[in-house]
Amino acid sequence: MGDGLSAREIKAIDHFTIHTVGIPSLVLMERAALSVTEAILKEYDYPEYSIVCGTGNNGGDGIAVGRLLHQSGKQVTLLLVGDFDKASKETKTQLSIARHLRIPVKAFPEEGFSNKNALIVDALFGIGLNRDVKQPQLAAVRTINESSNHVIAVDIPSGLSADTGLIYNEAVKAEKTYTIGFWKKGFDNPLCRQFTGEIDVLLIGYPPESDYLHVLESEKNND
Repeated sequence: MGDGLSAREIKAIDHFTIHTVGIPSLVLMERAALSVTEAILKEYDYPEYSIVCGTGNNGGDGIAVGRLLHQSGKQVTLLLVGDFDKASKETKTQLSIARHLRIPVKAFPEEGFSNKNALIVDALFGIGLNRDVKQPQLAAVRTINESSNHVIAVDIPSGLSADTGLIYNEAVKAEKTYTIGFWKKGFDNPLCRQFTGEIDVLLIGYPPESDYLHVLESEKNND
């Protein structure tokens, strides 16, 4: 497409939306989860879903997707990777809600997948990743890729650079990516398709471009 945004630009738009416009981060997360869940239910018909969640806000998106799928009548297991005592505030909130709804939660990859026919939803890392994937996340990526399950990714396949479309060391191979809000600059690299599969951009209610154009111009001037 040639008009993708960098991770830094998207983070700047997030900051503007949350701190200047006043839309809370948790509201954006909920909107993202609603959009992803609606897309999944429209395009897939699985009785069970395994949601692989990291500790950052991408993981929070995944937990919220799992909750919405659960509330739509699907069987859902949340597979947590990493130290959730250090999770983002929004992700901790989403996990607390899920626990109150008694959605099954397991440690991953230690406990593996409970259903080999479940659709795997990758919400391990988002666009903020800027380094090689390390343990235990690396083991989670490998376990996903070694499974025979179908895989979709939330925002970007974990381990892929949002800016270059290249992998850091290993990345989740998804058959479809539901990317949130904006086309990522890295998606312009055709080499990333073996990891993203088909890419759908989901709109979640960001302000119109005319409202944040000055934010993008400021980021470009700082390059």
